[in-house]
Amino acid sequence: MLYTITAVSPEVEDFAFELQIESDATFADLHRLIRRTCEWGEHKPSIFYICDERWHRDHTIPERSYEDDTMDEVELGDFLDDEGQRLQYIFDADRNRGLLMEITHIAYGKHIDEPLCKRRHGLAPALEISKPEEAPYPTKNNGSTGILASVSVAEDDEIEPTDDELFDIEEIDLEGFDFTEG
Repeated sequence: MLYTITAVSPEVEDFAFELQIESDATFADLHRLIRRTCEWGEHKPSIFYICDERWHRDHTIPERSYEDDTMDEVELGDFLDDEGQRLQYIFDADRNRGLLMEITHIAYGKHIDEPLCKRRHGLAPALEISKPEEAPYPTKNNGSTGILASVSVAEDDEIEPTDDELFDIEEIDLEGFDFTEG
């Protein structure tokens, strides 16, 4: 099976890309493809989360672990089997920064020689953010189902989002992105 995976960034509005990778590739292969696509070198350890339709995290696939199976050990097909299935790729766990990803197409009986970036639009988020206290979206939300795109840090270091900082994943129209080859 050949997966087409579309990814967007909650912190960079016009960044998106589309990958093609086979179901027998590992999460480590997907990790390396994302790094190449975003033009990122190695950084802090990364994590994949398999999510439900509301982006709730169901399963963790870490880069390194003493307890769980790691990206090198788990094939994509072990967890990804339906179009519309969602996952998160967290590239900065300290600040919960990552990409939102969805299986947008599965081609049965199709194969490619190696994983590739089919389309890309915009610039990837920077691996480092300028001020450590300015995380693009926090780990807690105010009870809404939206994902937070930015936060304000209060003096007591409590994260206090405002209503205009909410990012609703349902507002993303993946069909509406104008991809350019690259």
